[in-house]
Amino acid sequence: MNVPSTSAGLAAPDWAGPSPSLPPERREALRALHDDRRNRAAFPLLATYLLLGGAVAALILKPGPLTFAVVPLAIGVLQYRLIMACHEAVHRTLFFPAWLNEAAGVLCGSLVGLHLTRYRSQHLAHHDAPALSADPDAYIYEPVLRARPGVRRAAVWFFGAVPELFEKFRQKSAGGGSLPLSLAILAAQGALLGACALWLKWWYYPVFWAAPLVTIALFLNRTRVIVEHGWAHLRVAPDALPDAPVLTFDLRSNPLERFIIAPFLFNFHGAHHSSPSVPHYNNPRLAALLAESGRPVVRVEGSYLGTLLRILRS
Repeated sequence: MNVPSTSAGLAAPDWAGPSPSLPPERREALRALHDDRRNRAAFPLLATYLLLGGAVAALILKPGPLTFAVVPLAIGVLQYRLIMACHEAVHRTLFFPAWLNEAAGVLCGSLVGLHLTRYRSQHLAHHDAPALSADPDAYIYEPVLRARPGVRRAAVWFFGAVPELFEKFRQKSAGGGSLPLSLAILAAQGALLGACALWLKWWYYPVFWAAPLVTIALFLNRTRVIVEHGWAHLRVAPDALPDAPVLTFDLRSNPLERFIIAPFLFNFHGAHHSSPSVPHYNNPRLAALLAESGRPVVRVEGSYLGTLLRILRS
C-alpha cells in the first residue's frame, strides 16, 4: 500500500479531485466500503457531549478566572466537533438508519446554529464544483492564496474570519429553507439561554456559548478549510485560480489535531472527496484502495499547524 506523499509541497503526482473511475475489479471493493454501515460515530459524539457537560459543570462548581479563561476555549473546540458531526450527517454517514442520521444532524446543527438542509445544499455544491469559481467554500481559502506570503497572508487568514461569519450565517443558518429546522435552531438557542438564566446567569449564554461559537469554532473550521484546499492550490497563479479545479489531499496529522481539528478522520480529506458517500471510518481503507488501483491520493507528511505555516509563509 504505497500512497504518494510529500513533506514539502506539490512534489507528488496527483491531488484528489472528483470521484475516481476505478477498474472493474476494484469497484466491488469500493461498493463494500460504501455499504459498510456501522454507527462508529456514537462514541466520539457521546464523548463530545459528555465533555460539554463537564465544561458546564466546571462553570457551576469552580467559577473563577482560570475557569472563565479555559472553559470558552474548550467549549469552542467541542462546538466545532458538533459542526464536524453535522458534516457527516450532511453526507448521511453519521448514523444509520437514515432517520437516526437526520435526527442527530438536526440536534447537533441546532445547537451550533446550522440548518442541516441548507448546509447540505451548500456543501454538496462544494463537492460538485468543477472549479474554484463555482466552489461555495472558495471565499474562505482563495483570498488567502491571493494575498502576498508572510504578514499580509497571515492577516487575511486571521481577519478574514469576520466576513466569513456573515457569509456562513447567510449560507447555513436559520432563515430560508425548511421552516421546522429554522425553528429548531431558534428553540435550541432559546433553551440554552433559558437554562443559563434559570440555573446560572443569563450572560453565560453570550459569553460561554455564543462567543466561542463565532470565534473559536469558526476559526478552527476556517483554518481547516484553508489547509485542506489552500495547500493544493498554492502554486497556482492568482489569475488562474478561478479556473483551477477544486483539489485537496490527505494529511498524516497527529492524535491531538485529529481530536481538535480533524475528528471523524477528516485528515483523510482527499479520500473523502474522491468518494464522499463512504463512511468516515472507511476513509483510510478507501485511500489504500485508490493507491492499489493506480489512482492514489497525495498524502502530506505533516500536521495541520505545520502545513498552515507553510501556506502562510510560502
